[in-house]
Amino acid sequence: MRNKMIDAAIVMMEAGGESAVRVAKVADIVGVTEPSVYHHFKNRSALVTAAYAEWYKRSQDLEVPIDRLMMMVSNQDEYENALRASMTWSYQPERIAARRVRLSVIGAAQTNPELAEAINIINRTFLTSLAKATEFAQSQGWVRQDLDPLAAAYWLHGQINGRVLAEMDKGSVDLGTWDDISFDAVFSLIRPR
Repeated sequence: MRNKMIDAAIVMMEAGGESAVRVAKVADIVGVTEPSVYHHFKNRSALVTAAYAEWYKRSQDLEVPIDRLMMMVSNQDEYENALRASMTWSYQPERIAARRVRLSVIGAAQTNPELAEAINIINRTFLTSLAKATEFAQSQGWVRQDLDPLAAAYWLHGQINGRVLAEMDKGSVDLGTWDDISFDAVFSLIRPR
């Protein structure tokens, strides 16, 4: 029942932002009474926080987890091709909505400590797997040894999410050129010197 309530709140946020979430409407959609919603969430704010966190988590889902992708590579060229494929997948037009969700939720988390902690937990899980993939690549000599894998994972995540700025200003920035600059930056950063 709790998950259905969160789903209903997410639908409302997608349609009208955080202010569109109404406990009475959530109860109506799920087919329960308002007190039933408060049984699962101490107040509207807790419901909104849970919905934001789940929405963010869903926006992070990958088709092929990074750690599985790394198990399929055996040399630097394959590693770089796998990394490029993952970034290219992230930049697909179908992923624009996911990046926008992440930025929206990150913005909301700036004034909501409970949401910020939930986002940090989600990020740590996702970015730790990326850092472990980088550590594996370092152990193979494919990535600079002096690169902090976790810091690089956070930077890459921010860089990918930052593409929203160019996407919002349609026609001002050629997204293919943006992608090329992004690839150049990443590979210049990671390649052994």
